[in-house]
Amino acid sequence: MAYSGFRIRLLLRLLLLIAVALALLLVLYRTDWYMTAFCVFLILVFQVYDLITFVERTNRDISSFLEAMRHSDFTQRFATERANSSYRELYQHFNDISDAFLKVKTDKQAHYHYLQTIIEQVGVGILSFDEEGEVELVNEVTKRMLHVPHLRHVEALERLSAELVQALFGIAHQEKRLVMVQLKHEQLLLSLHATELTLQGRQLKIVTLQNIQSELEEQELQTWQKVIRVLTHEIMNSITPVISLTSTVAGLLQQEVIVKQQAGESIDMDVLEDMQAGLQTVERRSSGMLNFVKNYRRLMRLPVSELRPLKINSLLRQVHQLLQPELKLQAILLKMYLPDEDVEVMADAEQLEQVLINLLKNSMEACQGCTEPLVEIIAYVPDGERAKLRIDVIDNGPGIAEDVLDKIFIPFYTTKKHGSGIGLSLSKQIMQQHGGTIRVHTKPNETVFSLQLKLVTNSAV
Repeated sequence: MAYSGFRIRLLLRLLLLIAVALALLLVLYRTDWYMTAFCVFLILVFQVYDLITFVERTNRDISSFLEAMRHSDFTQRFATERANSSYRELYQHFNDISDAFLKVKTDKQAHYHYLQTIIEQVGVGILSFDEEGEVELVNEVTKRMLHVPHLRHVEALERLSAELVQALFGIAHQEKRLVMVQLKHEQLLLSLHATELTLQGRQLKIVTLQNIQSELEEQELQTWQKVIRVLTHEIMNSITPVISLTSTVAGLLQQEVIVKQQAGESIDMDVLEDMQAGLQTVERRSSGMLNFVKNYRRLMRLPVSELRPLKINSLLRQVHQLLQPELKLQAILLKMYLPDEDVEVMADAEQLEQVLINLLKNSMEACQGCTEPLVEIIAYVPDGERAKLRIDVIDNGPGIAEDVLDKIFIPFYTTKKHGSGIGLSLSKQIMQQHGGTIRVHTKPNETVFSLQLKLVTNSAV
């Protein structure tokens, strides 16, 4: 109906334009009314302008509508109430189309935010990028894991690990890779899994990143505990009868000597002494091995950590006070850098104190040969880690040899002449029970053992 009105109005304008043109010709050829002809000419010009404006108005409105669609501007509205009947239906259709597109855009944004929320809730890092390395999507887990607040391009990770960047670009569809990343105070073992897809003509790669370092360490600890359990069981089962039998044989030998002496028989004292010495040596060494095995059973019998809020400053000062006599005796300078007094961590006070004592004693032994032995304790909250506290124990000793570094947390392994090899292993187990970590970094004249613990919520920093 509106289009019929548009045609009628267009036809009327054309007929009126023709009539005015004929009137102008009639005035010019039949009369000498020049002023009348001039006025009629002006009317003719106005009608031509009105006709052009009337026809082009539709083109302008359509052009404006399409331009708004091209720029995704679905808020543009066309006033249907004030428009004449010729355009009212057209404007209404424009508004309906805009509303439809706006609804599609709103639904798309809602689905995007819904997907983004789901991705943020996933406990695995997700990174999506194109062939050029431009990042399309990255969740907070990935940012926290790699300690990057923003990530626009994959190559920005070059400063963290060139191997990681190479693995991200090189990993193929449905391929899995393991990449070791050494951050400033943390070591990550990342498990990468990639999926490739083509989206609107663009090749995209979606990579999941999961740090399996803690799981690997937990599995390693459980394996060692199983080995220790089997070894101690077998050794104790074998050694206990040997000790008992040795003691019995020594007693029988002593009785036999007494009997022969009472009977007046001669005894070779040298042979007797050798036999007694041998039996005593067997008994002593067997007893020593039994105590040795019992000592290692501590790794399997570590009490469950009772985590409670603990003021870290008080604990560190207490450890300092305990070791102060040894520090003075060995002329070692201990410097402590503490956080605010109100900083608390979730920890078992006795177990954490034991870890700190182990680390400090190791550091004191490491720097004994230095001209100016120095041990430092630095407790602080790392940048970007508002929920964690780090404690660094640093010494200026010669450092740890490269071939030894990866073995120092293995049970029984030690480079000390009188060491048991369970101190660091036990410390690592304690930290795992605390939900924390223990790491070591070394270079000539500096070794750093770093502990990471959970801060109490709302703890001052």
